[in-house]
Amino acid sequence: MTKSNFPISVTIFLAVQFISIVGEAQLSIANTEFKTLATAFAHREEATWLDLSKQGLTELPDSLFALVNLQYLDLGKNNLTTISGKIKNLKKLKYLVLSYNQIKQLPDEMRELTLLQSLYLDHNKNLEIDQAIIILANLPSLKMLSLAGDNISVVPKSITKVKRLETLDFSENTITSLPTNIPELRQLRVLYINNDAFFNLEKNIRLISKMKKLKELHIENDGITSLPHNINELKQVEYLFLVGNKISEIPAEVNEMKRLRILDLSDNPLPPLLDERVLDPKVIIRLNRKN
Repeated sequence: MTKSNFPISVTIFLAVQFISIVGEAQLSIANTEFKTLATAFAHREEATWLDLSKQGLTELPDSLFALVNLQYLDLGKNNLTTISGKIKNLKKLKYLVLSYNQIKQLPDEMRELTLLQSLYLDHNKNLEIDQAIIILANLPSLKMLSLAGDNISVVPKSITKVKRLETLDFSENTITSLPTNIPELRQLRVLYINNDAFFNLEKNIRLISKMKKLKELHIENDGITSLPHNINELKQVEYLFLVGNKISEIPAEVNEMKRLRILDLSDNPLPPLLDERVLDPKVIIRLNRKN
């Protein structure tokens, strides 16, 4: 494949009504699929959505950067090791997927994507996290960041420089503790630390409790055998997901989580009698079992 051409299977859509790509709003897109590049690029001023995932790309074609009105770009599951600095031309990007590649560094030019709201960098096992954060700290609109499966064992304290984050995913890493300054992410509402057998929930509760806007916490498939008694410090958490652990009882301290609305303990070895147990009439307890 030459740098000037897309794979033949690429799909480009025209947005008739673009409401939002992230959050609770909906995305409305016309089902206009172009079968040839010539037709697609004849309408490149209107193209806002582009899926180039699973194309076997090792580099990005230059023609991509002519689609200056793109708001959604999926480059996931390719063989990319670098991202061209020409990505700065896509200044209207709000949603960028770079998952499942072999990216090591982000280009400095990414700083110019000032409208970018959601970035998926997950499953890039060679990603230089410190270098990436330097770039991400300059993205004023970035609210959602996935660093899942990026071979992270220590979260850099510099993560707090990405100040506007509302959702952060550290799943599938080998993190034992969060950095002591993590409460400085004052806008963070949702945190994922799933599939990490090294994560020590009890030792991190005090830090997490200081994240005053945190409403949703996912600690799933982490091999947790019991809920720590200091779980009651998470008074700000409304949705607690502990799916797929090894928890066999619910401590009374859960009653002291006054804002808790959903406690998901699905696929844990809890006694059947707990199916009827209600800790608080306002709390929905999920106890679904796989069998």
